[in-house]
Amino acid sequence: MKKVLYFDPFNGISGDMVLGALIDLGVPLDYLNGQLSKLGLEEFEIATRQVERQGLFGVDVTVSQPGGDSSRHHEHGHPPARGFEQIRQLIEASQLHPWVKQTSVAVFRRLGEAEAKVHRSSLHEVHFHEVGALDSIVDIVGAAIGFHYLGVEDFYTAPVNLGHGTVTFSHGTWPVPAPATAELMGDLPAYPGSVAAEMTTPTGAAILAVLVRSAEHAPAARWTQSGFGAGDREFDQVPNMLRIMLGEYDSQPSLQAEEDDVVLLEANIDDMDAELFGHFLDKALQESALDVFYTPVTMKKSRPGVMLSLLCRPAEKDRFMGLILEETTTLGVRFSPLKRRILSREVRTVQTRHGPVRVKLGRMGDRTVNLAPEFDDLRRLAEEKGIPLKGLRQQVMEDIGEEPAKSPSRAPRKNHVD
Repeated sequence: MKKVLYFDPFNGISGDMVLGALIDLGVPLDYLNGQLSKLGLEEFEIATRQVERQGLFGVDVTVSQPGGDSSRHHEHGHPPARGFEQIRQLIEASQLHPWVKQTSVAVFRRLGEAEAKVHRSSLHEVHFHEVGALDSIVDIVGAAIGFHYLGVEDFYTAPVNLGHGTVTFSHGTWPVPAPATAELMGDLPAYPGSVAAEMTTPTGAAILAVLVRSAEHAPAARWTQSGFGAGDREFDQVPNMLRIMLGEYDSQPSLQAEEDDVVLLEANIDDMDAELFGHFLDKALQESALDVFYTPVTMKKSRPGVMLSLLCRPAEKDRFMGLILEETTTLGVRFSPLKRRILSREVRTVQTRHGPVRVKLGRMGDRTVNLAPEFDDLRRLAEEKGIPLKGLRQQVMEDIGEEPAKSPSRAPRKNHVD
């Protein structure tokens, strides 16, 4: 079983919201403090409190130093500056787990690169006033510690609420999302929310940018735990919370196969000659349609008709819609995007008693689960040998044997695979 974590930033994401959600989900505060002490930072204290926001309960996190005010409540204040190299050396010199160190440094690097691009400077010239402060180090390294404690291997996210309007911080008043946040979001799904505020901070965006490898939907999983992390501000319109969900799914090849996107094109036709249906099918397959098929349907006025269905790649949608409109009598084509799950495929040439035959193998992980001889090869051999096709196919299947379906790495019985 593989553990997966799902970010649900329905009201944005920030570093302290991530840390609060992890604590709410079950990461012990004592464990976090013990691990963070390995950094050798100046003395600090993590304070947590349960808060309620419009019926949702979560954890609000504050980082403070003895004799001083909280360094939390505002990510855009004027905390002590640290450079990327200073932060990197601090983390890498610690006795934290290698994954925690690697992940934490990666987040700071992405954050620094985004800030450098915004300010037209380099990573090593960036002064981390916003992210080099004590509380930001606690947020980022603490989040990595929490993820490692939970044993998370894969990360996914729902669309991210960025907010809108403006935000004022050390550099002035900028639009929301802040330029660094926009730079960090990349291909991740996002939208401007209904609240005129900064809902997603650069630190929160950097955590997503490093951990979420793909913008695809999370896999079907058993979601066993969830936690809420509270943001500092309260809004009338929405509860300022981040939810994270922890689940697990079976990552064995028996449940996994390749997925890709396709488009289904359809048209109902009741006024076209039968010969043209055959012509269109042949032409569409020659043009690299993934599949073409016809289904009998009853149309208006009880007329018998045919539903033409064509599967193609999304990039080829317009080309095949044009082909349908040009080569058939329909006046319109409907389309819908679909996902499909497919076996990885391989074609081998197998020597049989009647000669070489190409064999299609369907693989799931490292196992071959389907195999089928190429029909054109069977028909050619049947004509050459003067043998009924049905009997020749049975003999070829016997020659191929069952071994390819069990293990593609072993040579099958009674044959030789080129």
